[in-house]
Amino acid sequence: MSRSMLFRAKCVLAMPGAWKRFGVLVGNERRPPEALLREQEAAKRRLVTAAVTQVPFYKKFYGEAGFGLGDMGQEGWFEKLPIVTKAEIREHFEEMTNPALRRFRRVSTTGGSTGTPTKTGYDGRVPEAIYSWRLQSWFGIRPWDDHAYVWRVPVASRLARLKNAAMWWPTRHLKLDASFMDERSMGAFLARYDQARPALLQGYVGAVTQLAQFVLDRGLEVWAPRCVWVTSAPLSPVQRALLKRAFRAPVCDQYGSCEIRWVAQQCPEEDGLHVNVEHVAIEFVDGDNRPVPVGEYGRALLTNLEDFVFPLIRYENGDRGRWLGKPCACGRSLPLIDSIKGRESESFVLPSGLVVNGEFLTTLFDNDPDLVRGFRVTQHRDASITVAYVPAQESEDARRRVDEIRARLSRQLNDEVPVVFEPVAELPHDRGKLRFVVRER
Repeated sequence: MSRSMLFRAKCVLAMPGAWKRFGVLVGNERRPPEALLREQEAAKRRLVTAAVTQVPFYKKFYGEAGFGLGDMGQEGWFEKLPIVTKAEIREHFEEMTNPALRRFRRVSTTGGSTGTPTKTGYDGRVPEAIYSWRLQSWFGIRPWDDHAYVWRVPVASRLARLKNAAMWWPTRHLKLDASFMDERSMGAFLARYDQARPALLQGYVGAVTQLAQFVLDRGLEVWAPRCVWVTSAPLSPVQRALLKRAFRAPVCDQYGSCEIRWVAQQCPEEDGLHVNVEHVAIEFVDGDNRPVPVGEYGRALLTNLEDFVFPLIRYENGDRGRWLGKPCACGRSLPLIDSIKGRESESFVLPSGLVVNGEFLTTLFDNDPDLVRGFRVTQHRDASITVAYVPAQESEDARRRVDEIRARLSRQLNDEVPVVFEPVAELPHDRGKLRFVVRER
């Protein structure tokens, strides 16, 4: 039996309906834009109706704003709904869960890219892999092709690793831990990478860029995948050019978050990001929460149209973006947004040459998001590291847990440099912008 047949058979068992739904996505790419927007409007109505009638948080939240189901007959009704912030998620996590569907809730933690790690929920029934398949198909990559990842690799038991391998079989997934990268780990990864010849290389922007620089500095000629796919931070033109030189492949910028994973992604034209309108609705608003004109930047508001377990409706995640308002040369009718203006994260360099990836540093409190209201990681000129944090709890247990995180980070850094966790009343801003990972120079 071929690999494609094995993969599809596994999908029937593990993700019922996913392959059929993927076919719908492919068909949608060439449909008239107005038809897609009509379906999105209907999806908004279904989601808000369910939220108002079934989710405790939204019953109260919308009720206090004076919104009722009868108001959906008004023009611009959706844009009048109050905005959900990270503070609401932190304070009302359980109330934001649909009690009738709680058994389907899965929990994740945001990467702390705003310096405020937050526990969030999502609907485990939604086959989000199909949006990955959509992206890959634009570059000639099939779901059953082999992949290579430059990603944070969590510590897992042998059983967990076996389960993960079984889940992806017959596809092979090659991994480089992006948390801590040095010459040895990158060299070993590239040796396995060249042997495996994966169709896709995927990872954090900063980590894949570091790997590309390693390739170029040593004059290596490595396997050229069909696509280099990066995410988690803005991709600069300089980084894009460097990745293309190192891997001799097109580069895809994808936008998503832990709260709503599949928002938008580039096609080979590299002229904006196509929005997954079946999955998410995007708005860009000004300081008065009014839509900005096409072409102007505004605060991003995201709505997950498929999540009825933990609905996020008009959620403000701190990013900025704009609609491009033009068709793409690829012919796909999915609307285009410009590259998101998010937050960049720096990497730290230890005396031994070990590079500590900035994306990893934003995850320090991922397993204990209730401990802090915000944090900032700074590497000083002497290479020592200070983690300034605003405590969310004042107790002996909270201080013990923070110290455990400090000790774990110190061990992960091989005790090379002093690591200090410092409680503070507030985190200072730099000209109105909070820098959450800072390397002093």
